[in-house]
Amino acid sequence: MTSSCSGNGLPQETISRALIVSAVAGCAGSHGGATTSDVAGCAAVLPLARDVVHAHGTLTLIRKISGADIDAITRDVGVVPPPPPAVKPPKPPPDPNPPAGHDLPKTCLVVYQGDYPPGAITGASPPALTGTYALIILRVRHPGVYRILITNQLPPATAHRPWWHFF
Repeated sequence: MTSSCSGNGLPQETISRALIVSAVAGCAGSHGGATTSDVAGCAAVLPLARDVVHAHGTLTLIRKISGADIDAITRDVGVVPPPPPAVKPPKPPPDPNPPAGHDLPKTCLVVYQGDYPPGAITGASPPALTGTYALIILRVRHPGVYRILITNQLPPATAHRPWWHFF
C-alpha cells in the first residue's frame, strides 16, 4: 500500500486528520469573551487598538459595549467618568440609504494584557498608573479612541456583564 507524502515526509492522511482534530478542538474550546459578531462588528477598530498599545501585549477581549457599560467599567477600575458634554450637537438627519454594515456597534471594548508603565500609552486614565491591562474603548462608526483605562485588576463579572470573563 502506498500513500502520498507531503514535503516533510508525513502521509497526507495523517496531516488531514490532524487538521480536522485541531479545527474541532478549536470550535469546542472555551472562548475568552468574544463572539463572532463581536469580532466582526469591531474588526475595523482592531488595528487602532493595536496602535494604541504600540503592538505590545496580548489581545484578551473584544466586545461590543453600550454607553452604560463604558461608564460602569470606568468606575469599576477606579476612574471617575468624565461628565457628558454640556451641549449635545444636533443629530444629523437619518440616511435614507444606510451603507452596508449599518448595524455595526457604536463602541467596542478591546482589552490587551501586557506591561504598561506610566506614560506608555498616551491618553490613558489614570496617567500615572502602571498596569497589566489596557482597556481601550473605541468608536466604530467614525473610528477613534473614546477612552483608555490602565488597571492591574479587571472588574468582576456582574449581572449586567455576564460576558466579562477571561481565560
